[in-house]
Amino acid sequence: MSQYTPLQLVFSDESAYDRRTLSRRYGWSFKGRRARKPVFFIRGKRFTIEGALCLNGLLAYAIQEGPMNSNDYHNFIEHILVIILNCYL
Repeated sequence: MSQYTPLQLVFSDESAYDRRTLSRRYGWSFKGRRARKPVFFIRGKRFTIEGALCLNGLLAYAIQEGPMNSNDYHNFIEHILVIILNCYL
């Protein structure tokens, strides 16, 4: 890693969102009582976002409906991120 400068590093991460994202599995209650929270189950659309960050900030992102698989990630790298990185050269 020492052969690279901080400006040459790019980090990528994926995140997802749907209507259930704000629901929590755990909670607190008084001793001896079960924690409960009544919620309605909502089957909605799920969105996935893939982002690439560098030292200067956000380089590229892609948002799609549904989950992202390896082909989608490869397309993000090849068709979005590489094109943007070539503009910096």
